[in-house]
Amino acid sequence: MRVFRFLKGHGLAVALCIALLVVQANLELALPGYMSDIIDVGVQQGGIEGPVPRTISERDLADLEMFMAEPHAALVESVYGEPDADGIRAYTGTEAQAADDGEVGEAMALPECVALSLGQGIDPSKMEGAASFEDMGSSPQAAKLAATPQGRERLAAVQRALAASDGRLTMDVVRALYDAGLVDRAQLVDAADAMSDAMGAMAGSMTAQRAVDYVRSVYGSQGVDLDRVRSDYLARTALVMFGLCAATLATTVAVGLIASRTAASVARDLRHRLFSKVMDLTPYDVDRFSPSSLITRCTNDVQQVQMVVVMMLRMILLAPIMGIVAFIQVCATRSGLEWIIAVALLVLLAVVGVLMGLTMPKFRRMQSLVDRLNLVSRNMLDGLMPVRAFGREAYELERFDEANAELKETQLFTNRSMSLLMPAIMLLMNLMALSIVWFGGFAVGDGTMQVGTMMAFISYSVQIVMAFMILAMVAVMLPRAEVSAVRIDEVLDCEPLVTDPADPVPVPEGAPVGELVFDDVTFRYPDAADPVVASVSFRTQPGRTTAIIGSTGSGKTTLVKLVPRFFDATEGTVSLDGVDVRDMALDDLRGRIGYVPQQGLLFSGTIRSNLLFGAPDATDEDLRWALEVSQSAEFVDQLPEGIDTPVAQGGTSVSGGQRQRLSIARALARRPEVLVFDDSFSALDYATDARLRDALASQVRGAAVVVVAQRVATIMHADEILVLDRGTLVGRGTHEELLAACPTYLEIARSQLSDEELDLTEARANGLVDDDAPTHDDPEEVADNGR
Repeated sequence: MRVFRFLKGHGLAVALCIALLVVQANLELALPGYMSDIIDVGVQQGGIEGPVPRTISERDLADLEMFMAEPHAALVESVYGEPDADGIRAYTGTEAQAADDGEVGEAMALPECVALSLGQGIDPSKMEGAASFEDMGSSPQAAKLAATPQGRERLAAVQRALAASDGRLTMDVVRALYDAGLVDRAQLVDAADAMSDAMGAMAGSMTAQRAVDYVRSVYGSQGVDLDRVRSDYLARTALVMFGLCAATLATTVAVGLIASRTAASVARDLRHRLFSKVMDLTPYDVDRFSPSSLITRCTNDVQQVQMVVVMMLRMILLAPIMGIVAFIQVCATRSGLEWIIAVALLVLLAVVGVLMGLTMPKFRRMQSLVDRLNLVSRNMLDGLMPVRAFGREAYELERFDEANAELKETQLFTNRSMSLLMPAIMLLMNLMALSIVWFGGFAVGDGTMQVGTMMAFISYSVQIVMAFMILAMVAVMLPRAEVSAVRIDEVLDCEPLVTDPADPVPVPEGAPVGELVFDDVTFRYPDAADPVVASVSFRTQPGRTTAIIGSTGSGKTTLVKLVPRFFDATEGTVSLDGVDVRDMALDDLRGRIGYVPQQGLLFSGTIRSNLLFGAPDATDEDLRWALEVSQSAEFVDQLPEGIDTPVAQGGTSVSGGQRQRLSIARALARRPEVLVFDDSFSALDYATDARLRDALASQVRGAAVVVVAQRVATIMHADEILVLDRGTLVGRGTHEELLAACPTYLEIARSQLSDEELDLTEARANGLVDDDAPTHDDPEEVADNGR
């Protein structure tokens, strides 16, 4: 998915998160095992952890060894130390050997079970190989024993034990028979195995439980405080669980910090890349996306990606790890209840599939609706003055409410659909837990499962379902983030129409400074059939003013935008200082040009910061000069804070004329080689316009000046005037020459000024033109004159 591509460069953070999540999953899933131990060992077994007693009397150990094969007896004998003064032997083996499945634990469990049964007395028929009580005295072994005094003494001990047992088989009887040689070790081992076989499927769990009971009786006979054993075990286990919880908390916090920092870094980098890309886009590229959509892509879309990155590093990666570890733990229990989890997962997948089918189309549409809401809001705020002037507030509110309501309905549908997921999962988990308790209860009753094991199984099952639930929830949210990622990539992958040259050409030394040349320039917008500007040629130099005039839509603004390379000429060349502008580095080119657009836009800050925007290294003297030439000093000096007066966003805190003059001052402050005024005097009154033109003519002699204007009065004193009509140059010359030779210019002039102001003769006032004067209607003639 595209979202994951944005993690490129953050591999170390992702690897660290994965490692911490593995640790976190193992820590969390260790807790159910300890909970099971608390129930099974701490409560049911009184804190006795296994079948191997830590201390045992020498006599009891000898009794157990009677029921062990020779290798097992030798092993058990080796892991107990020498008896102390009270005849007590301490365990010296390892914990692994003492575990239920350890070699010592397995060797002692069944003998302990038999010893416990014999301690309570059992039917003699349960011990295979033992002679019947009635025939014991007349058996061949007994007759042989009676032949010697020592044998008669042993036989007497057997008889005394039999008499004391009241017809039952006890440990004293078996010990006496073993000592007398009436039974041997092999017979006792076979008898123990026979007892285990008689238990059937319950042999394992019953043997373990009875072995623990035997250890408890051994401890009791030694005077050990069994309550203290239980409390010590519970305290140790609780301390371990607390440590696990603390470690889990630490890893969770660490993962959260790394994930949040990584996601914030990804969002920061994306915003930086997007903003840098937008700064490189031409006006045509910006219009193709629309400003409102670019704003949404730089903010809301990046936020969606950031949120998914956090969720991925904290939850998406954790879910499969947790599920796999929990599945391993579930398989290790071998409870036979795994089918319940399988059914629960199938139901969960079905529920999620239905919800995803319902919400996916809505998620995909949501971002376009956010774009639309942003567009309506931006249009309303930008056009607040005309909206109020025409009393269209109700209409704009209706438009906004319509876009807002559509987005609300989409969000409500997705949120309501997703809100069904959690109750469904909670119901599913509760039914699963109930099923495990129901079927596990029968297993506990049959002795094939312990209560703690069943509780741990429930915990592991819940973890598995929760892992799938997390994946399902994220899977539903990923489509919206994927849409945002696609929209971000559309901007990042957009190739601007204007790019920096791979090998910029510097301006050679000795080249003419400030010389701007248009050589047969034609420009058409991408995918447009007709050119906006066709075959325009002219040259201007420092100290010279070139004006461009024409009707609306004649291509004036497009023409001057070719100078700072807002667009590139489709045909022909635009050169500055003898170098094609397409071969110059953009920073170098634009650093030589002072461009004043039609809309005098100021940035939030102060007047000083706006002037320094174009010339960061300008001195106070430079700023003062720019203010005076642009005729801004007269109103700036009257402000309470002067040049440090705050300016609102867009320059709305000053008038339109003041805004234009400050925009001109900003361009002048950098002292450029070429000054381009794109209809920048339209908001000025005639007096201010005249003073500004006089100041430019007298103070700005080192720069070439290109003026686009609608008013003839603004340009009538220019050194050369270019007349455009539908993108074609139809006239050029001075004001007087054009009045005589260019009908288009004459028509524009007469629409603005009277014949007296234009000093027109009666014949010219009647629309007559001197037959000997060139008309400049022939494009070839115009092109030749341009050269």
